[in-house]
Amino acid sequence: MAGEIVYADLRHPGESFSSAKKCHTKVAALTPALCPRWHGVLLKASALGHLILLVLVAVLSRQVFQGCLQPAATVAPRQGNETWGRNHTERCVLASLMGYFCKSQQENLTACAGCKLCPQNWQLHGDMCYQLSKEKGEWTRGKKGCENQESQLVVLRNEKEKEYIKNMTGRGTQPVWIGLMSSRRSWIWVDHTPFNAKMFGTLQEADDGCGTLKDAMLEIDTCKGEHEWVCQKEPFQLSPLMAEGGEKCDGSI
Repeated sequence: MAGEIVYADLRHPGESFSSAKKCHTKVAALTPALCPRWHGVLLKASALGHLILLVLVAVLSRQVFQGCLQPAATVAPRQGNETWGRNHTERCVLASLMGYFCKSQQENLTACAGCKLCPQNWQLHGDMCYQLSKEKGEWTRGKKGCENQESQLVVLRNEKEKEYIKNMTGRGTQPVWIGLMSSRRSWIWVDHTPFNAKMFGTLQEADDGCGTLKDAMLEIDTCKGEHEWVCQKEPFQLSPLMAEGGEKCDGSI
């Protein structure tokens, strides 16, 4: 076995072994510690996960913006290229969104009809969104609850809408508040349109009363009663836009 040679400095006795010990300590400090094997496996797995994530982002971006990110200079006038390109991209993104949400509603994604979208937990019927409350309260509470959601108590316009509200509530024997109230012994809707007695039948005059819908029939109740209510609001109209100069965006995804 090879021995270790230590050179002593005779000019400074007693320091030789101390210097050698310090030298070994420094060498040990500079030598990198070997990492456990599982550290390397973890690093490789993390790198692979990041790579997969980047690939997914690239694929989704390509699907959404397909046909939209064409260089503006090839189709736009010399002036305002940057603005036109940005507007063109926005139009195409809107067309792509329409293709995602409205694919089942129309074949031509660039048609002007578009489609109507309601907020979550709202139901679309015709050209309106409807929601049945999850709680009961007085008529004024229902009115305020609808207003807090940027809507109003339902205003019935025809028999079909009345039948839909009856089916939507699913409780024909339980009345629900609608946007009908008595004002100076006359019935009026919350949007200030007059009540059509010929369409819905005559209601008894009342100094203080509010309207309910029960089993497809309009009835009068004291406004202090406790009922659920139905809110109504216009849907969000989603339709593709035409690019300037009559060019259509490719909204396929």
